[in-house]
Amino acid sequence: MIFRLTIALAAGMITLPAPAEEEVPAPERPAVTKIGETRYRLGEIEFDAKSREIHLPVTVNMREGGPIEYVLVHENGKTHESVFTTKVSPLHLQIAMKLLKYKAGFGDLFNRILAPEILEKEGGKIEDRGEEIQVHYLEEGKKEAIPVSETIIDGGRAEPMSDEPWIFTGSKVEEGTFMAEAEGSIIAIYLDNLALLNMSREGSDNDDRWGANSKAIPEIGVKGILILSPAKK
Repeated sequence: MIFRLTIALAAGMITLPAPAEEEVPAPERPAVTKIGETRYRLGEIEFDAKSREIHLPVTVNMREGGPIEYVLVHENGKTHESVFTTKVSPLHLQIAMKLLKYKAGFGDLFNRILAPEILEKEGGKIEDRGEEIQVHYLEEGKKEAIPVSETIIDGGRAEPMSDEPWIFTGSKVEEGTFMAEAEGSIIAIYLDNLALLNMSREGSDNDDRWGANSKAIPEIGVKGILILSPAKK
């Protein structure tokens, strides 16, 4: 499969049209560097071609309160609604997941929040959802990773979110802009058709249900790694 995307500019940046007599240079292709027998680096991301595991550097952004709508956003994204932030380019993550042959798809995931005409346009009628992904958080200096769901409180049950896979929905290109890059949306709790990953749990269409679990989250500013891997069958 050939994967082509136009690299989007950072959210909020205004670009003036180039003068007619000047040629606009093509965006540089992101370089993938081999760092081990089966391990590679793309920007801030490290991934393994054999295990299909992806490592993303993250920073704790929120550890109590809510509501929250994201597990992870880019540091220029909706940081007031996310437990973690990252410098990782959402476009780089999409490319890494495509290189690792993760399958993206909406399936019926967004049926509950999108109008029928939008569903048909955006692919909501596709039967298959994207691939299921496990997401873990490894705090810097620690040896044991925890399911990222433990960092989220389910207000509907007053307990941590259930440990279930996340869905690789993938984002989209609109008028030459890769929308996850523009919005900074990476892993969504509250359904977001522009984010790269979404959850399918009950309550994903409720933006008031979820909060940060301070018992499982270190202090704001602490560094760590989010680990994405194929869900266990």
